[in-house]
Amino acid sequence: MPKAQSPHEVAATVPPDRLVVALVRNLAEATGGRVTYRVPVEPTGVLAPIATWPRQAAGPLTGETAREPVAGGGVIQVASPRRWSGREQAMLRETAGWLGMAARLDQLEADRHHAAVRARDLRAEVIAARERSAHVRTLERRRLVRSITTTTLRDLDDVRQGLRRLEGAVTEDPASLASEFAMSELATVRSAMDELLDEFRVVVRGVYPAMLPDRGPGAALEELAATLPRPVRFTGGLGRRVDWQIESGFYHAVAAVLTVLCGSAAAAVPRSAVDVAFSRDDALRARVSAPVGGLSAAELRGALGHDAERLAVLGGSMTSAVIDGVAVVDAAVAERINPSVRDPVPSRSARSDLHDQVLALVRKGQQAVGEGPARRGWDVIAERLTTPARLAVVRDPAHAGPARPVRSGVVLVDVVGPADEALARELLADGGPRGSIDGVLCLVQPTAAFRAALRSAPQRVVLSETASEEELARVLAVRGPVIAARRALVSARELASVLPADDPLLWEIDRITAAGHEIAELDLLDDLEHGDNRLLRGAGWGAVADAARLLGAHGADPRSRLGLPTDTTDDALQEAARRAVCRWRAYAGRPGTGGRDRLACEVLARTAEGMISEARIR
Repeated sequence: MPKAQSPHEVAATVPPDRLVVALVRNLAEATGGRVTYRVPVEPTGVLAPIATWPRQAAGPLTGETAREPVAGGGVIQVASPRRWSGREQAMLRETAGWLGMAARLDQLEADRHHAAVRARDLRAEVIAARERSAHVRTLERRRLVRSITTTTLRDLDDVRQGLRRLEGAVTEDPASLASEFAMSELATVRSAMDELLDEFRVVVRGVYPAMLPDRGPGAALEELAATLPRPVRFTGGLGRRVDWQIESGFYHAVAAVLTVLCGSAAAAVPRSAVDVAFSRDDALRARVSAPVGGLSAAELRGALGHDAERLAVLGGSMTSAVIDGVAVVDAAVAERINPSVRDPVPSRSARSDLHDQVLALVRKGQQAVGEGPARRGWDVIAERLTTPARLAVVRDPAHAGPARPVRSGVVLVDVVGPADEALARELLADGGPRGSIDGVLCLVQPTAAFRAALRSAPQRVVLSETASEEELARVLAVRGPVIAARRALVSARELASVLPADDPLLWEIDRITAAGHEIAELDLLDDLEHGDNRLLRGAGWGAVADAARLLGAHGADPRSRLGLPTDTTDDALQEAARRAVCRWRAYAGRPGTGGRDRLACEVLARTAEGMISEARIR
């Protein structure tokens, strides 16, 4: 029998791709027994063998003497050893450690390969984006040259010809300068110069509309529409202002559509109006529709092709169609430019998809109501879902100021007291400069009605009278997606209350609300921090503080929730989570535990169970 080596000697001499089998074989030879290394298989989590020694040993493992967990969720088992002493037990533990290291190396290698593939894809996307950008710049230069050459140069030629005629007449007869012919030529030249200046103004306005940076794309497009030969009607709205490049790209795209539909496309229907419907969710959107007579869909797409390419560079889109003689063009550009990342490497703490589910629900609501006044409420919800959390700071007039962003991505809104019920209603409203508030820091003495209104509202606004702006802003930043989703569900339920009881949208709202464990966590945390102090009173000393920490009061990561050091291993984390599950299940099962406490324990146990599942996946 070959002499067994210590596990670290095996790791130092064997290539990484054969390390697992070598470690298992080395332990089997050291103990004279059968050794199996098993890892959990997704999605069932059943432990499946990936290495066994001796290899010829088949069938289930019998006569198990010892097992040792392996970091990452696996386990190494020893059965029927001929030698089993403290030395072999120490070797088992060391082998398990090196197997965990090998598994970690495999995972890191897989992540590295995945990241390399993603980097290659992103590099290709960057190159393609640069090529598209260069192409769009070329198209834009050509468009500007065409605008100048087809309009201003024609008018400039008229001016030049008029001046030449006048020059010829004066050269032949200087006394004719004051003649009727000369005066007529001067008037013609003056008129041509005025037209030339007007054309230059139109070109400049198209490149850089003065109204755009001051009042946004909606007002700039209305200004443009006033100069077009066809009436234009605007409906809807675009909500809060976004970055300049987004607004500029959106403006130029819609302006191009209006120019086409009010130009040659309007020859057959000169007096019919063009309708522009604005909307906003996670993007600025416009639907432009107008009768176009005999214009075909292919001709319309050809006329807007360059503008569609230009919009695509910003991550937007433009689609067009002609239905029964009516052109319909949809233009959209995302409210922020995000890098396109496809199939990212999974995160160790992947965020819940609750926010995305609610956003999809709101889009269904927008589609259900269609265009019209009823859509405005859904547009407001969609816009609110994609904006940062808002923190109102109620202070005395001497320290008031405008809304301002802070580093954590939360918008601070200064509000002048008094903190009474009327102010609470204003803060809870979905609209207005001081509405849609997610948290309130009250630096003046609030009334009881103010506190009651905020704490009893369906939105469950966070209220603090002692924290600093930075502390409360950090809390809102961490809980922001869940807070936004909860507010959206409340508002969506109000809008959907007019629908029939069997409408699928109502069922969808109920389903998301019932399945939204994050919302249940947030509600329970609010109750523990600001609500009834009788909750979990019978669970023992420190139970309320432990429950609040488990719900994320001191940090959203699992180790902070369980009160563990940052360097705690995944195995220790799972064990702590199991103890938390047992603790809250046991308290819920006591005969004297009330109904509210049982519901709270169910939420806490589910939170801890989720940590166990997440740790197993890692």
